[in-house]
Amino acid sequence: MADDQTPEEQQPAAVRRDFLDRADSIDASVRNLLSKLDLSRTDDEHERMIDAIMGACRAADALRAFAREDLDAATEATAAMSYYARRALGEAA
Repeated sequence: MADDQTPEEQQPAAVRRDFLDRADSIDASVRNLLSKLDLSRTDDEHERMIDAIMGACRAADALRAFAREDLDAATEATAAMSYYARRALGEAA
């Protein structure tokens, strides 16, 4: 804790760090999933899995946008996340 900042002043920085850590964790999970996927498959189940992974990637993008307080990028990333979630669940996007 910096001596010249109150706990209330340090909280936003801690939240931003937490968002970035969570985004990094999502990225690591995505890399792990992709390393195990047969990317030559094109069946519906596989396509839904790819859509779910894309949604997770967009969630990480949203967390990074929130961390830098970029509302436009966060809004776009959450909209894209929703799009991929609907596709992954078999709903019309």
